[in-house]
Amino acid sequence: MGNLNLSQAFAEYGAKLANHQWAVSAIADDGALIISCWAHYFKKVDGHLQYEDILSRWRANSAGNNLIRQHIEDAMKNGRTVRLVIATANDTAMVDSGNDASKVKKTFHTRPDMTGRISYFDGDKFVIDFQRKKS
Repeated sequence: MGNLNLSQAFAEYGAKLANHQWAVSAIADDGALIISCWAHYFKKVDGHLQYEDILSRWRANSAGNNLIRQHIEDAMKNGRTVRLVIATANDTAMVDSGNDASKVKKTFHTRPDMTGRISYFDGDKFVIDFQRKKS
């Protein structure tokens, strides 16, 4: 769970990124959607963690944007479990402004104790609800 690079974090879930420079989502060997989420976009809602983001903040028609859009649509259609990689940015304002986040210094860690589901997606805004796995 310690500080990892992005590829290492995805590998912990049995997933390989299509490209470590721009991909932030992948499908794991077990069929789960693995997604990297910014730490500062989480909030607690009714006893669980909720992540909310918008794809329009990213550069339109970029490879990473297109891939995560496909992954989110697929996860909703097929009821895929979502597994979590948390990205903690040193400069959250740069992330929020939609600038190239690959230039932002950040750390990654996994949360294997959490599973999620896409609860909302309108083609731009998406919401993922995460809960602790039941033991």
